[in-house]
Amino acid sequence: MINKSKLIKYSSEYSDELSVDEDLKKIRSCIQCGMCTSVCPSGSFTALVTRKIMRKALAGVHSVLSEPDIWYCSTCFNCYERCPRTIPVTNVILKLRNMAVREGYLPDALKNVIKNLANTGHAVPLGGADSKWAKLRELHKLDKIPPTVHKFPEALDELFTLLDKIKFNARIPYR
Repeated sequence: MINKSKLIKYSSEYSDELSVDEDLKKIRSCIQCGMCTSVCPSGSFTALVTRKIMRKALAGVHSVLSEPDIWYCSTCFNCYERCPRTIPVTNVILKLRNMAVREGYLPDALKNVIKNLANTGHAVPLGGADSKWAKLRELHKLDKIPPTVHKFPEALDELFTLLDKIKFNARIPYR
């Protein structure tokens, strides 16, 4: 009996979507030389193997969107600068990230950043009473919470309108 959870899902629509952009059409000329992987600083410290991402993207392997590897790229563009075919590898990875978010694949850490940003106006939680901010706030008589979009209700409404328009909450529940 075949274990369906182990099957790899292929779809030409993923590689086709990458090829819509003129620059990204160059992905089809990838010769899998591995130069992108060898010059990747993130690959030295993470599981990122850029060549593998390119191969999966080119083949239309759907799982590339749900794997954490596409989020390890630091967008330094070393891969693009050294690619013998001048494939914009970083742009391909950014496109894959956009596709992943559209399908609801986003690392929990980034989901938390978005939730915090939407709920407080800050990308990261503010420190406690003993934080550097609290000491600076007292010293300079600043507001308890630094001003954000939450201080301007009309701007906050506009932000939520934009997020609702792109159906962001349906993909990544944030409130």
